Amino acid sequence: MAGNKVNIKKVVRASTILEVVIAMVLIVVVFSVAMMIFANVTSSSLSVKKIRAQAVLHEAMLNAEKNRDTVSQSLNVDDFRIEQEIKSYNNVSYLFDIHLTAYDNNQQKITELEKVILISHE
Repeated sequence: MAGNKVNIKKVVRASTILEVVIAMVLIVVVFSVAMMIFANVTSSSLSVKKIRAQAVLHEAMLNAEKNRDTVSQSLNVDDFRIEQEIKSYNNVSYLFDIHLTAYDNNQQKITELEKVILISHE
């Protein structure tokens, strides 16, 4: 028994180039679909920039109410440009509609805030 040689001939089957190409195409398709889903989820969620812009707009609204401004203006706060538009509300002299819009550095609108306030001229 010790002199017997073990002769195992095992055939290893390799993949053809066609199978490899099909596998690569499937991987690329699955990856593309996953990236589209990821991009949609990311763009639809509230970003940190939008949350910061909302906080800046709330602060600008409080300042406008406190100062009783009746002038439209443009402000630069942090990385945002705030457009403040003030107009009379329904032609009533003591009611004003304040509309604030936040833009980023690329001039894209991030968020808006609108409020009607009472300004009595004493």
